[in-house]
Amino acid sequence: MLWKKIKNNWPYIRKFRLDSLFWRSFIIVSLLLIVPFVSLSIVFYSRQFGNMRNEIMNENSLILNSAKEIVDDSLTECDSLSSYIATAESTQLYTINGVASDSFSVIAGLARSLPVIYQYIDSVYIYAEDLKMVHTAGSSIPISQLEDNNWLNSYNDVTNQRGITVLRSKNNLYPALITIIKPIYVSNEKMGAVIMNINSQSLYHSVLARYRTGSQQLLLVDESNRILLSDNVNNFSGSISNIGLKNENFTSSNSSDICNIGDENCIVLRSGSRLNNYTYVNIYSMSQYDESLNSIKWQLIIISILLLLFGFFLALVASISNYTPFRDIISVLQEAPPYSLTPDEISPSDHDELTYIINSIKAHIEDKVQMGKILDERMNMLKKAQYDMLQAQINPHFLYNALETINWMAYDLAGDENPVSTALVDLAAFFRNALSSSGYLISIDEEIKYTKDYINILYLRYSELFDVRWDVDSSILSCTIIKLCLQPIIENAVYHGFKPKAGKGLLRISGFRSGGKIILVVADDGVGMDETLLSELNTKLSSGIYSEDGSHIGMANVNNRIKILFGDEYGIFLDSRLGVGTTVRISIPVSGRGDKFDKA
Repeated sequence: MLWKKIKNNWPYIRKFRLDSLFWRSFIIVSLLLIVPFVSLSIVFYSRQFGNMRNEIMNENSLILNSAKEIVDDSLTECDSLSSYIATAESTQLYTINGVASDSFSVIAGLARSLPVIYQYIDSVYIYAEDLKMVHTAGSSIPISQLEDNNWLNSYNDVTNQRGITVLRSKNNLYPALITIIKPIYVSNEKMGAVIMNINSQSLYHSVLARYRTGSQQLLLVDESNRILLSDNVNNFSGSISNIGLKNENFTSSNSSDICNIGDENCIVLRSGSRLNNYTYVNIYSMSQYDESLNSIKWQLIIISILLLLFGFFLALVASISNYTPFRDIISVLQEAPPYSLTPDEISPSDHDELTYIINSIKAHIEDKVQMGKILDERMNMLKKAQYDMLQAQINPHFLYNALETINWMAYDLAGDENPVSTALVDLAAFFRNALSSSGYLISIDEEIKYTKDYINILYLRYSELFDVRWDVDSSILSCTIIKLCLQPIIENAVYHGFKPKAGKGLLRISGFRSGGKIILVVADDGVGMDETLLSELNTKLSSGIYSEDGSHIGMANVNNRIKILFGDEYGIFLDSRLGVGTTVRISIPVSGRGDKFDKA
């Protein structure tokens, strides 16, 4: 049953496409379902994002602080042991005379036992600068025999009792060492130093490795952003930029950021050390975090798709339920009129709503068809009456031939062109346009041509009354206008504007495009009219009323023809000032909407 309804109504859905009832229902249902769900999903996703980030931040912050305390304690202890050995009196005596006293044997034993006690301490050297001797592993040897001596240059740079810490490799090979050089001063003179070598990898694995997970890195970085501790020995003494971090990320020793490292988003936590401006860094990959968020995101997307499908089904069911009456109405609209309906069929009293609507539509269509036929008949009758009237008054062909004959007679009598022959040619051209039955509309270019013929005729008698200035935009010359539009207005300007005026006047004719309209302006500097007469004329023009005394009838005729062909928003409007002149504005559409009348 449902499939049959879908099959019957689908042609209408496909025909009207996005404007169909189905698609409109689908959009409304989808918006009602999807918009609230998506809004709630965004809020839920954002909260999950924030909660998971805060959880990761807090967890890794605890790990970082715990690791920092242990490493700081270990390095502090190494620094304290170095200071203890360096300040021992027996150590100072050894650097002066090279004598290994009993008390120095205790110190030497301590230095020898430290690598055994602390697995991350690689070795401890006691260096006597003047003697060029080094005590290591329970014996003293010349410095030249000690292979691991690349710390000497750093020793030479020591200038105070605090000493320095340097990063190096033992014998320039392996392992990576954090070397504490604690100077031995006797009477404020540097006599040697205690060199404590801490194995960076051993310190990391014995202290920090317990805190590290598979997606986490723990680093110790010095003030120059060089790495002291890392799970990868290749990173030792290298810059943090080697692992994808930027130096500008370390402007603060206590902060947190999300950075992109190796095409992965990582949470980077930093915490300042108590020692030597070191910074501890905890880098946690967000890959697992992103996987969880992606899982949530895909679940929300799948639910959204299911809601869309559910909305599609609801819209389809609703549309099918509503399409049956619409289909009947559309079928009526697609049938060819006319319809024959009785008044009882149109009455709603004995019918359901659908039958009443269909019968009413049929009745309106029938009325429209009948009105169209009546209008066409009347237009044809009007054109025929106009043509018969003109033909009854004068036969156009006889008139053209008579004027042509008189023209040649005037030409023969004068032996050349003369004002009479020229006037006859202009008059013939003007009547040919006025009496032709080619239609109501002509181009503005043609109208101007015939208007100039008329003005040439006026000049024979009134050349001393006025001059003419044309200013018509060439872009509108191809647009259409009704015949004999300008002639009555120019005639009014001459007879009512220039004749009563003392002196010669100027007639300005212009045309231009304004939005979707074409404006033709005929302006004279004649006697003009007062505000009362101007208001009266504009009122009659807007209402289509002719003057009772027959004045300005030509202008009213032009105005009414424009309104009939193009609509009431077009026509003629007057503007005038007494003693200054009159301006007549003609407005017509750019595209001739009167073509259907022209072809009738």
